[in-house]
Amino acid sequence: MNSTKKILVTLGDTGGIGPEIAIKALNSFNPGDIALVGNGEVLYKTASELNLAVPGNIEIIDIPFDPKKMIKGEPTPESGRHSMLSLIKCCELAKTGSARAIVTAPISKKSINMAGYNFPGQTEILRKYLKENRIKRTLAKFMHSSRNTDPEMLFVSGNLRVMLLTRHVKLADVPGILKTEKILSSIMALNNSLKNDFNIKSPKIALCALNPHAGEDGIFGMEEEYLFMPAVSHLRKKHSVDIEGPFPADTLWAKAAKTFLNREKMPYDAYVASYHDQGLIPVKMLAMETAVNTTINLPVIRTSPSHGTAYDIAGRNVADYRSMVEAVKLADCISSVRVY
Repeated sequence: MNSTKKILVTLGDTGGIGPEIAIKALNSFNPGDIALVGNGEVLYKTASELNLAVPGNIEIIDIPFDPKKMIKGEPTPESGRHSMLSLIKCCELAKTGSARAIVTAPISKKSINMAGYNFPGQTEILRKYLKENRIKRTLAKFMHSSRNTDPEMLFVSGNLRVMLLTRHVKLADVPGILKTEKILSSIMALNNSLKNDFNIKSPKIALCALNPHAGEDGIFGMEEEYLFMPAVSHLRKKHSVDIEGPFPADTLWAKAAKTFLNREKMPYDAYVASYHDQGLIPVKMLAMETAVNTTINLPVIRTSPSHGTAYDIAGRNVADYRSMVEAVKLADCISSVRVY
């Protein structure tokens, strides 16, 4: 790999639409300093089978894989191993300072677990393999007063930004994870990212309640009173974070959706959801084709399309690649202005 910092783009799960949307996206938008991380034969085989042009002006960082074992439409240990090795390679390059951003095509959690890797998603993989002293020192520049060293999942579509306080966990486990310290550190990381990555000088943030009607004064739960309200008060008074809530999620999203669909200025620069579906149902209803999954609180930018492997349409040349295009564009935009 040459000395120029690259945007690293993975091919994702070889049995899904990852290779297809990576090719289509880079044919549509290619900032010129791209390195594809994945098996070269898979890239050329996919392009040939779907009658697609191979993206020009890119470097291929080859990952071992037997193309004869590329089975479309289902998870396999081979595709899981390829996905993992691709991500690990991206992390290795990021730790040497060779990457200015990482864009990950969709992987299958089942495939990587079939290959013997126990991870609930790509965010957790990046967390593990980017944890080195050099990376921690770099990350400290972006954390400011936040003590949070964990990556956070932020979904972005234009001016709609939604962060998840909890990710791939059972719904029954969510209340136990949402400690006040967790809420504080995650929102501080979001506030820092809005300033550093999105150039928003004075971010305004809204917090979704966990319970219906924000707990209804304790009738439907006490998390709002004991956890959320103290966290909001602390963030406002001690850290000057402009945050409001906790709001009942249904009415908060109804107002946000109306504004977004009317293409008006959003009332908040970011929304914080308590759990996975509370945040992702509105995001995917409003912007399934253009939303980008962005991992914040990492020393290197990481983006990904908001959808999965789409096994049901793999190999049919019908995959919508707009979210992948937006992922590359956002990675290019943020990493062009962030000072490392």
